[in-house]
Amino acid sequence: MRRMHLIIVGLLLLLSACNLSSEPPTEEPIEIPTEQDQSGRPSVSITSPQQGAEVVVGTQVLVTATATDTVGVTRMQLIANNQIVKTIVADASGQKNFQGILDYTPRQAGEVELQVLAYRGAIASDPAVIDIVVKSQQAATSPPVSGGGGGSTSGPVIDPNDPTCRALINTGLRLRTGPGTNFDIIRTLAAGSVIPIVGRVSNNTWWQLQQGLTVGWVSAEFTSVYGICTAVPVVNAPPTPTTTPATATTAPTIPPSATPRPSITPTPGRPDLVISSIVGPSTTTVAASPVPYSVTITNTGTGPSGPFYARVTQPNGVEQNLDIIPNLNAGESITLTVDINFTTTGNALILFRADAGEQVNEVSEVNNTGTIQVSVS
Repeated sequence: MRRMHLIIVGLLLLLSACNLSSEPPTEEPIEIPTEQDQSGRPSVSITSPQQGAEVVVGTQVLVTATATDTVGVTRMQLIANNQIVKTIVADASGQKNFQGILDYTPRQAGEVELQVLAYRGAIASDPAVIDIVVKSQQAATSPPVSGGGGGSTSGPVIDPNDPTCRALINTGLRLRTGPGTNFDIIRTLAAGSVIPIVGRVSNNTWWQLQQGLTVGWVSAEFTSVYGICTAVPVVNAPPTPTTTPATATTAPTIPPSATPRPSITPTPGRPDLVISSIVGPSTTTVAASPVPYSVTITNTGTGPSGPFYARVTQPNGVEQNLDIIPNLNAGESITLTVDINFTTTGNALILFRADAGEQVNEVSEVNNTGTIQVSVS
């Protein structure tokens, strides 16, 4: 009888196990990673030139791009075949709608992928991408039009044979009464404006422009230069405007019962050094006298850089230290000048590098270089 009882209990356990195995197993849900929300990043689009546009070797391509961001775009960057060729900087506080014109001069025939990136500090947009076809002078069937591409575009018109020295305004830029941000604003020049240069400061960091009867100054950092500019004279700056001292006011008395709020000191972020502009001729001849170039380094990050030094690589491959910069605060720029010697004909490459000793703990270490290609005859 006891044996029979054990057999019955065994059968019941076996049936229970079968019933359990017929139900689907329960598991903890697997967390599948999803793409990050892109709404918090800037967005950018290319207006001109058009996809597949044909250009000629040695002719400037003007890329017009528009970027938007809910907080503010701080800079825009043009990349040609994975090489940074142009950076333009907005206000330090950023612009929610930022239109810029970035120039690039191809030096050899073939297909070129152009990418434009917009940044809010260190946060980058997805790239806007187009492909252009660069043809040799002999293979070109028609000259390029506005914006460097075929067909109708919204880019500015540049006549490469115009001998007048002119400034192309890369982004909305304030025209001032003198060469400095402490001078009064005359008006704002629209991106794409092409205006004759009638004067300059000795280090080429500010241009004096004349538009109709109006004469004013703009920062060279936000322009591209065209035409023959060797005869542009150095102009003495007008007197620095004097500021009217503020009327002294009596500070309000805090009632004894009120507790003053503690002051909050913001914690500085990390710096980010970029080559924001290179100013100098893109064509020259072999000569005994060197050719001056100026490079502007901008801290586009949110904190001070501390000391660093800049370096230039000459066309013959010789590296030369430019200067030791003690510090650049967030949003500040510095312009350095150097004489370049051209001893052979052909295409010469000049490379500038900020933080050449990699002493600065930056947001990005891959955007410290800038290059300019010069056609030497």
